[in-house]
Amino acid sequence: MANEATRPELEELDELMAIYPDSLHYEEVLKEIWSDSGEEKPLHNLHLNRLFEQHKLKFSEEFEPDVQEEALPAGWFKKYAGVFAIACSLFLICLAALFQLNKKAVDFDTEIVSGKGMRKKITLPDGTLVWLNADSKLSYDSDLDEKERRLVHLVGEAFFDVAHRKNRPFIVQTNKISIKVLGTAFNVKAYDLDQVSEATLLRGSIELSVNNRSQQKILLKPSEKFALTENRKTSKDKQARLRDSDDLTLKIENIAPVRIAGQDYIEETSWKDDVLVFKNESFEELKPKLERWFNVQIEIGGNVPKSYRFTGIFKNEDIKEALTAMQLIKPFHFNLKADDVIIY
Repeated sequence: MANEATRPELEELDELMAIYPDSLHYEEVLKEIWSDSGEEKPLHNLHLNRLFEQHKLKFSEEFEPDVQEEALPAGWFKKYAGVFAIACSLFLICLAALFQLNKKAVDFDTEIVSGKGMRKKITLPDGTLVWLNADSKLSYDSDLDEKERRLVHLVGEAFFDVAHRKNRPFIVQTNKISIKVLGTAFNVKAYDLDQVSEATLLRGSIELSVNNRSQQKILLKPSEKFALTENRKTSKDKQARLRDSDDLTLKIENIAPVRIAGQDYIEETSWKDDVLVFKNESFEELKPKLERWFNVQIEIGGNVPKSYRFTGIFKNEDIKEALTAMQLIKPFHFNLKADDVIIY
């Protein structure tokens, strides 16, 4: 903010802020504090002696010497000016943090929600196309195209076709992973309740980082998929799990089309074309997908074999038609009442 950083330092700062997306919010807060301070000169150029005199005046009782106490030498404050400057910096950061904590829960002025059983296509202010899957939410600022870093926050699943902006990265932040791009097409799936978060790249390149492994960057090539699996058996405390890197499994693999009835489908992205594709999945794995796709609640009875696996596609079927088709693959029964499904 004092315009003292060198170009390499600014580049390093950009990289760090991409790794720590939350810092973008603090940067904005600090900019507000800086611009509203009324001072034309940076903090380190203020007259430190004048500040110290004001400090002594405020705490005059504490500074009055007792019984011939020797006064502080005149150069004492200059000697510790560096410490004082650091303290001021820490004070500003703490002030920014308190300001941030007292802000509304939503830090963006625009929020798009796609409910269960729905899919939406939207165009962001910078021209980026977004397909939002069922039970998903995308948050961003209406002046997104005017910012140096185009930051959005995703809960759920979305496909992004990002408008290219030179030196203005597009950052997708989720609760588990963060993705930085300039212009590309990729899919992100990061539902809070799902054990696996995924990023699938179709075109261009993306730089990905896991939120609790900020020092590690992962670069994806076209037709590659990154999967983060949260191993939930070791701890019931979600925050403890995310702090423990041993409870996370990271995997990169090439995506392969699923061939059904003589036609190839990309399982990870077919949903944006209103096609639900699944390959060799159990009822437990299909349960959240079917619930979001058809806007139903599913209960699976204990007598349903866990060895049942299903491969198929759904396009225009309703939940009754979908389950009836699945009965042709494996024998089971189901009861459907309103939006509740019991499989047994």
